[in-house]
Amino acid sequence: MAKTVFDKILDTTTGPKSYDWYRKEVKKMTTPGARALINQGKATLRPKFGVMNLFAYDPKHKNTLPYYDKFPLIMPLQAAKGGFYGLNFHYLPMAQRVTFLRQLSKYATDKNFDRNTRYNLTGGIENSRYFRLCIKHYLFSQVRSSFLNIHPDEMAIGIFLPVARFKGGSFGNI
Repeated sequence: MAKTVFDKILDTTTGPKSYDWYRKEVKKMTTPGARALINQGKATLRPKFGVMNLFAYDPKHKNTLPYYDKFPLIMPLQAAKGGFYGLNFHYLPMAQRVTFLRQLSKYATDKNFDRNTRYNLTGGIENSRYFRLCIKHYLFSQVRSSFLNIHPDEMAIGIFLPVARFKGGSFGNI
């Protein structure tokens, strides 16, 4: 199996690195598009709770939305009528993504941040300013791909990947 962009970057590190290091590594690479990432990685038919997920989405009420993200990068929170609630990191500027991911680390099941780590996002996180900016309701009927699972050891890479595709507006308008 060909190496993913996550594997390529993780293979060059020998331990924990700064977010700035991950950002620079992602910038140096020719990053495949969102759909290619989803197709080449470990994907599931449903969102995997406790890790980040990337998927294609076509909102039901897109004609009434000022803008929306066609490829959400989310941390699923809980089941909801017809789908689930998730935190879409693409609605935050890069610096705020880093800050929010750091805040979320206190909800990790362990401090290894590896493939066994999961996030239990209950109690207290709802009061975060970033939470309110990026909480979204996603409907299963509007999902247009499988879900690429991005594990904790890959999240620092995932938040820097240039895969957000906003329709109806640019990131500067959001």
